[in-house]
Amino acid sequence: MRLIPLGGVNEIGGNKFYIEARGEGILIDFGVSFTARREYFGGYLRPKRYSVLASLLRCGAIPAVSNIYDTSLFDPLGLVEEKLRHSPALNVLGIVISHPHIDHYGHLSLIRNDLPIYIGESSLKIAETREKTKSARTVEERVFLDRDRRIETFRTGSTIIIGSIRIIPIHVDHSVPGSYGFVIHTSEGSIAYSGDLRLHGPKSQFTYEFTEAIQREGVDTLMLEGTRIDEKEDITEHDVYLRLVDTFREARHGLIVILTGITDYDRFISIARAAIENSRITAVSLRMAAMLEVFHEVGMLPNELLPGCGNVVAYVERKGSGSIDLEKDYDRWERSYIDQLRERRCEPIFDVDLSREQSRYVMVINAPDDVIDLVFVRPVEGSIFVYSSSEPHNEEQEIDRQRVENWLKILGMKSLQVHASGHAGRSELIEILRNASPKRLIPIHSEKPSLFDELIRDAGINCRLVQASLLNTLDL
Repeated sequence: MRLIPLGGVNEIGGNKFYIEARGEGILIDFGVSFTARREYFGGYLRPKRYSVLASLLRCGAIPAVSNIYDTSLFDPLGLVEEKLRHSPALNVLGIVISHPHIDHYGHLSLIRNDLPIYIGESSLKIAETREKTKSARTVEERVFLDRDRRIETFRTGSTIIIGSIRIIPIHVDHSVPGSYGFVIHTSEGSIAYSGDLRLHGPKSQFTYEFTEAIQREGVDTLMLEGTRIDEKEDITEHDVYLRLVDTFREARHGLIVILTGITDYDRFISIARAAIENSRITAVSLRMAAMLEVFHEVGMLPNELLPGCGNVVAYVERKGSGSIDLEKDYDRWERSYIDQLRERRCEPIFDVDLSREQSRYVMVINAPDDVIDLVFVRPVEGSIFVYSSSEPHNEEQEIDRQRVENWLKILGMKSLQVHASGHAGRSELIEILRNASPKRLIPIHSEKPSLFDELIRDAGINCRLVQASLLNTLDL
């Protein structure tokens, strides 16, 4: 069995791994490399529509391997053909996706249509909704809805058969529902892949079941994420809820605005419950409301937290002309969803409603850019802004944070950070390794993989560390 990392080593995200046994291969994840995106793209500097594949190959944002990419993507000067002419060819029979975060699936848009994609049932619905509700989609972001792809879904308890390779998906706890780790059996050995996981979330039992499966299935090698290997503190989601309850209580008469990820189900539950505890209604964008509908459809979101059922309401952001002309300024899915809400006899609200009754709402936004909408809400004195996503860990994110802070200063809002990570910290990684008991450990999804050597030594864990590097074959 051989493993070729195509991305996801010495970086956080960009996971792409090729596993092959006796000539039959699979890809595990095929995500966007945020590292490469930061280095070569940003703002108006992005791949041109007519040269997406060529641009990404040229700067190394995607691996130079042949036999996997969609050759119908425009290549006017033959740059892709030239770049891949002498590159190694992979015999990929299928692609398996661990969870619906774009650093794990975002570059599927570049893959041949005939290659089957295996993805969790909930993951697919979340990814489709995220794609459908995005206001502007580039070629890179058209993964599931605009293409005639072969898609197979799975859930915990399923077994995926691709050629002679057998894959067992096991749910893990992460900051998005539908997250999985995999136990992979080939004719030449077995390997486990963690995806992204944690033990401090509400569904920690999922991750324990994954580690138990690794030991039960007799897997020798574990590919383990190490996003937070250098962090010792693990704040739980319950800690977040308690902090939010207290924070919301302090803002008695002002507006509460909270910035969080659109797919972080556990965080939304904490926010909504804390709002109810303080007799407030949670106001979410139409896009997040559509995501909540998916969470309800897959049996996660309770009825009382469905938009329009009293505790949660959808607000309509100004777009286009700014006059809230639904026919002129809003997409078809938005108009359709507003009609759906009205059929439930629950009208969406607007910025004037939020402005008029600020002490009644907790307003949830999902991107730093959304802070500009607060100009129309006009927060009163005593309003607060809560960052409930990861703190900046690179220069670009620090600049984004500073821009938000500049606007908050103009708006007269104080800010604070309340967050629990979707990734395991150092102590949890030790516990995961002790429970799984692998003989070999391959660090992935980490900017500091060398710290695993110190971790297993200090914890007295008996396993061999195998450091992977990009495009170098590991024979296991």
